[in-house]
Amino acid sequence: MTVSSWAFALALSIAAGAWPHAGGATIVQSAAKPATAIESCFLLYEMGVGEVRRNPSAACRTRVTPASTFKVPHALAALDAGVVTPGEVFRYDGTGDWPLSARRDHTLASSLRHSVLWYFQRIAQRLGAEREQAYLRKFAFGNMDSTSALTSFWVGGSLQVTPEEQQAFWVKLYENQLPVAPSAVTTVKELIIQPRGVVVNAAGEHSFDAPWQAGTTVSTKTGSAADRSGRGVRWLIGHVDQGGRKFIFVSCVMGPRDVEANAAIDLAAKALREAHVL
Repeated sequence: MTVSSWAFALALSIAAGAWPHAGGATIVQSAAKPATAIESCFLLYEMGVGEVRRNPSAACRTRVTPASTFKVPHALAALDAGVVTPGEVFRYDGTGDWPLSARRDHTLASSLRHSVLWYFQRIAQRLGAEREQAYLRKFAFGNMDSTSALTSFWVGGSLQVTPEEQQAFWVKLYENQLPVAPSAVTTVKELIIQPRGVVVNAAGEHSFDAPWQAGTTVSTKTGSAADRSGRGVRWLIGHVDQGGRKFIFVSCVMGPRDVEANAAIDLAAKALREAHVL
């Protein structure tokens, strides 16, 4: 699918919704066959108010791979369990076909910023299978299934989550309601704050409209992978702090394996502009 045809399909998906309030919470399991059509979900939740906008697609209730968005709960678990400290350096061993940004030593801060998979694979090894499962249950994250493989269950593996479940997790994170040490929550929140006007991931910086209001802070995490069914899944999840009003947003695009890499970023930027959040 070309970029122009993807954009047209995405625009139709957004327009069809008219942003009604939340509906039912029925979960749709991931399709058995690879997706060929673009589906998207955008959710916007105002802290202290509740959900204020959504694209009412079945995609909002479809469980898919969390991909690198899982680095946020993963970092919380690692800090809470004491298997890593914020300043600890993990040495790059020189192996693996990684993006250029991953081919160097990393700390927790840089690994979150550049979405470094090998770093979090080592985190998984330090946590071990039992603690990984225990933290998934504590967080009530998606289907809470880490059984496929210790170092990849969150990337096209057994762990699956809906956009609605992602929203619930991030609301708990920013309401300080997760059962982990407050210091872990504070650290992770600080580490996912983005530079003004961009979102950073493994591929580099991507334009993300600068906040409309001075003092606005945007915190995000991207995710991109092929699901178990072969569909491409793209995520951008985040928090916007305008100083007075605060928002959680979830942007997810599902489609062919080669769906546009920045699809969820573009969807979120458009939807947040329309809602006057950015």
